[in-house]
Amino acid sequence: MRQFKQFLCVALASSFALVLQVPAGAQLIQDPDAVAAVEKGVAQLDVEQWEEAIASFTEAIGHDSTFAEAFLGLADALRALEDYQAAIINYRQALDINPKLAMAFNGRGVCYRELGEFNLANNDFDNASQLDRKNGEIAANYGDILAQYGQDPVQAMRYLDIAIEQDPKNAKALRNRGLVRAKLKEYDKAIEDLKMSIEVDSDDFETYTTLASVHISQEDYVPAIDALSQAIKTYEPKENSDPETFIHGYLQRASLAIALAKLDETTELKKQELYESAIADSNAVLKEFPDRYPESGLALFRRGSALRFQGKLGEAIKSFTEAIQLAPAGEVGSYISEAYLKRGICWHYQEQGSLARGDLAQSASINFEDPLPHLWIGFTYAQEGKFREAIDHYGEAISRNASFPLVYVNRGKAYMQLKQYKKGVQNFNEAIRTEPNEIAMARHFYRRGIAHMRLEEYQKAFDSFHLATLNDKSFKPAIQKKAEALRKLGKPGLAEQYDRQAREPSPPKPVAPS
Repeated sequence: MRQFKQFLCVALASSFALVLQVPAGAQLIQDPDAVAAVEKGVAQLDVEQWEEAIASFTEAIGHDSTFAEAFLGLADALRALEDYQAAIINYRQALDINPKLAMAFNGRGVCYRELGEFNLANNDFDNASQLDRKNGEIAANYGDILAQYGQDPVQAMRYLDIAIEQDPKNAKALRNRGLVRAKLKEYDKAIEDLKMSIEVDSDDFETYTTLASVHISQEDYVPAIDALSQAIKTYEPKENSDPETFIHGYLQRASLAIALAKLDETTELKKQELYESAIADSNAVLKEFPDRYPESGLALFRRGSALRFQGKLGEAIKSFTEAIQLAPAGEVGSYISEAYLKRGICWHYQEQGSLARGDLAQSASINFEDPLPHLWIGFTYAQEGKFREAIDHYGEAISRNASFPLVYVNRGKAYMQLKQYKKGVQNFNEAIRTEPNEIAMARHFYRRGIAHMRLEEYQKAFDSFHLATLNDKSFKPAIQKKAEALRKLGKPGLAEQYDRQAREPSPPKPVAPS
């Protein structure tokens, strides 16, 4: 409204004789009564007296139906009352009279944006910016639509820079520029912008969620959780249909807590704290929505996941079951495939192979490309000593993801159980080839060394055990096996050196910060 008032005050200078550009190119002197009514309406807009402003601008139009700024003011007042369709009609009237009225394009663009007509909004903001390239409000709105829905973050950045240059305390523009910088992978600058936005407006929960998303993209879970906590604290529903609490924030925070707990560096005490936090967040969602799909189902799924990692398999099974039952008949989206998968894993740990395979097969039928259901079906058969069946399902998993080291490892172990050691070596080789983690790779070399020992290929066995210790110098079983292979190679003196090395106490492992 401030830009509109400033524009109009200039136009109404002197005795309010206003000369407008009209399509025909003629000059027009506005009716003095219309000018007075518009001036009154502008003052009412400034103090947010929307209904009174509507009456004043309507009076002005009654005096002079060619007064573009009267239609513009009426549209602005209607927009403030969220009567977007009526506002659009009046912005169009203003533009029919004066097609170079930048703020009419801008106002109509805001209406289209609020109605979800983003392409139309984009066009109007583009037109407005062409007419007034230095206007901070227009630049902020165009930057907003480009940041949220556009495909060109560089163009969005250009307009947001203009908006922030005009108003360094435009919190929304700072938030949008942070989002754009994150899209451009300028994460440090993105975080800086978002923190500046929070300094200006610490009560906008969307800024905190944007900040959380930037941290999540970097897998930096602790500050992401902190940002979501602030979003949950500051959230206020905008519409009557909005949840009373920030449901998405609770669900996302629960997911992040579980992800953080699964990291190797997280202490056991901290893991339990995080799982309890995830359960509490899930319960907060269920308190507001005990049986609404998909929100309640996602909460039950998150709670089941946390319970599973706590070893509370029965409670986890119950939670997953409730999540599955909550979904409408025939629904296969959202969390359904994962819920069957996780419940199947729980059945497996309870040594209920048949139940586990039923759930895992159901998961595989929903998400055909996922290798995990077939991997876990293989685990259930291996648990029962049915290694041929296990190998078949490991093969199914590999057909869906040929770069999955864990599948090759377990297929290799199954071949070892069947005494097919060469096939064991082949699978451990594939695990080594696809493994990015040095510690895990050390275990793959170790298993390959065992297979070579069974094949009486002692030099190859020694080489494998040596590679295992190169990847993990503290891996004592591999050191001991090096000694065993050397004895088989007729090198007892060298073997004794490795025996002594294996008996030496291991250095204490560093303690991860709590």
